[in-house]
Amino acid sequence: MATTTSFGDEPSKITAIDGSIVRSENLTIASYPSLSVPAGATVNGIVVTWTGGYALQAFALPNVMTVAYSGSSNSSVLAANSTPANYSDISTVTYGASTQLWGLTWTVDQANAISTKMFTESGTFYHDAFQVTIHYTAAAVGPSSINVSQGNIIFSQGKVTI
Repeated sequence: MATTTSFGDEPSKITAIDGSIVRSENLTIASYPSLSVPAGATVNGIVVTWTGGYALQAFALPNVMTVAYSGSSNSSVLAANSTPANYSDISTVTYGASTQLWGLTWTVDQANAISTKMFTESGTFYHDAFQVTIHYTAAAVGPSSINVSQGNIIFSQGKVTI
């Protein structure tokens, strides 16, 4: 199974795990510009990795991350695979898995244009970075061997190794 990974690109402070913090209750990341699921691939799972922390008022709620098709209201919430750290301890938390589709069906175009949102009803998050990894199976390219029962094979260049 292949993967493609991208950090979010807005706001500019959350484009890499570097300690630059954006303080926000609700933050939507609408662009992960380096995602490149190839045409014809099958999307197998989506992982969102968040690096940050939360204020005590956020109560470390586990259901705080959604993913959606960019430009669509279709979205799904998935609980964290671990608990976010209190702000004094910035941590990395993952949502999803290599075989988790968040209850949605994904086309290649939708996966490449994913958006994420982290939210809380109270309190504040301190966001350092958002990263999306899409696990996929590439489309078959063609047969792995060619059988010739009769006729001539002409190579204009190259070599044959048997």
